[in-house]
Amino acid sequence: MRTTLLSLTALFSHFAVAQCPFDPTIAPTEVILCPNSTELLVTQNYDSWQWYKDGALIPGAIQHTYQVSSNDAGSQFTVACTLNGCTELSPPVLVDGWVFLLPYVIHEGDAAYYTDEFGAHYCAGDTVILTLGQPYSENIQWTDGGVDIPGATSPVLIVTQNGDYSVSAAPGLCPDFILGLGVTISAGFTPNIYPAIVPGDGELCVYPTGSNTQWFLDGAPIGTENCIATTFPGVYTAFVDYGESCQTISAPFLSTGISGPIHGSPLTVVRIADQLTVLLQHAVTPDTEWSVLDVSGRIVSSGRVPAQGTLTVDLSGEVGGVYIFRTSMGTGQRFTLVR
Repeated sequence: MRTTLLSLTALFSHFAVAQCPFDPTIAPTEVILCPNSTELLVTQNYDSWQWYKDGALIPGAIQHTYQVSSNDAGSQFTVACTLNGCTELSPPVLVDGWVFLLPYVIHEGDAAYYTDEFGAHYCAGDTVILTLGQPYSENIQWTDGGVDIPGATSPVLIVTQNGDYSVSAAPGLCPDFILGLGVTISAGFTPNIYPAIVPGDGELCVYPTGSNTQWFLDGAPIGTENCIATTFPGVYTAFVDYGESCQTISAPFLSTGISGPIHGSPLTVVRIADQLTVLLQHAVTPDTEWSVLDVSGRIVSSGRVPAQGTLTVDLSGEVGGVYIFRTSMGTGQRFTLVR
């Protein structure tokens, strides 16, 4: 650095004595280059020119323009211009350049239950969120196994299936400077183990059995035995602990034990197209509530049973399938909505 400053000082001193009646300049006066890019330095029209880099003459640089590149970052450039036998040196222009760290990715979402040399292992249904760090915001492309993922051009990638993921992108200041992540993010998703619900004589059982069992009726816990009596209508599910990392609740099982109206019940259910009509045979308590559930146990409609008369439920917005109408008195009926 000291040698360069002395050279520039000597160069200015040499041309200062000329005191020409003109003052050459270089445009642009500020140059910050992206990696692998160039910029053309331009001065005015004179009889001849000679360009200098850090005070040292650049051989062959004798035009009124000179092209610098990102490799010249950190250097100062001047030009000696001659007109009518008088030579004057321009003020220096510093060429600078942008420098960027390598791209990086932030991991969020569900935690892996195991990581080894093959990558991170998750359970089916888990979600992994990969977010490309700043300043890489342009020309983003995520890949899986080296192949572009169609439409995956945003900073965030949602991962839910097996793959070997990576990304390339450019910083916003230099959109043509595209860099790859340089590493692969491998994710594997293990299928969940879950029990089957097997109906028997007035009861439901889980298969296979495990160390612990928890039954649910319409989402509420009701028992911990391997088999349970279907005393009430509703949607039954069960969770069995098999001691595995990836296990989940069973598929829902709809049970009513009822194929038609309940004898002695204070209501009868009749369905006509999309309209469910409940005929009340006699008065019910004022606080009796009713609900309609789909096969997953989701309540699609609910309310309070009127003291007398007819209750009408609109099911036009529901898909076809098996449903249950039930009341808080423990009565109910299964019906099928056909589409």
